[in-house]
Amino acid sequence: MKRSTLIFLAIALVQLGFLAWMIFDHQRVLHDGEVFKFRTAPIDPRDPFRGEYVILNFEASIGEWPDPHAVLDQVTDQGQYGRQRSFALIAVSDTSGYAVITGLVAVEPTSGAFLPVTHYGEKGSMVDRVELPFRRFYLEEGDGATTESMLTPQWENGERTEGLPAYALVRVYQGQAVIEDLIIGDRSIHEWLNEQ
Repeated sequence: MKRSTLIFLAIALVQLGFLAWMIFDHQRVLHDGEVFKFRTAPIDPRDPFRGEYVILNFEASIGEWPDPHAVLDQVTDQGQYGRQRSFALIAVSDTSGYAVITGLVAVEPTSGAFLPVTHYGEKGSMVDRVELPFRRFYLEEGDGATTESMLTPQWENGERTEGLPAYALVRVYQGQAVIEDLIIGDRSIHEWLNEQ
């Protein structure tokens, strides 16, 4: 075989191996991950390259936590504003049954449910919002607008009516997360869309 053919085959095998690892990793989180319910309210964008999806804004991403980097960076970076990477400790709320962030840590935990998150702010101040590593739930073409209308508050005769309550079923395993389903009014989004 020619050298160029061997190089092409090697590159193709590496790419296929990478894709296979991504699929395996995704399936491992779905199989072994702990299930959490993240309460959400979505909006509906479209991406011509990735398809149709809803962006999920999670209630758990808003709170008030001490900046975990304040102690580590006390001397060198105190007072700087910017993007920080931390790890959110996840638990189920005793009162609501939904996932909550119980705290932020600067170093990756070795046990328990956690997720890598980013947040902005001045180092040393309180953190009031984090970006979770999952925000998009992909749908079939044409289903995004239907999903959005079920969740968006409506105005009728000057009165606001809330959309149906919703949450995402998310599997969390060793700092990785996969959205398993979007539940609206205690039913899977797929059940709702099959009735349309």
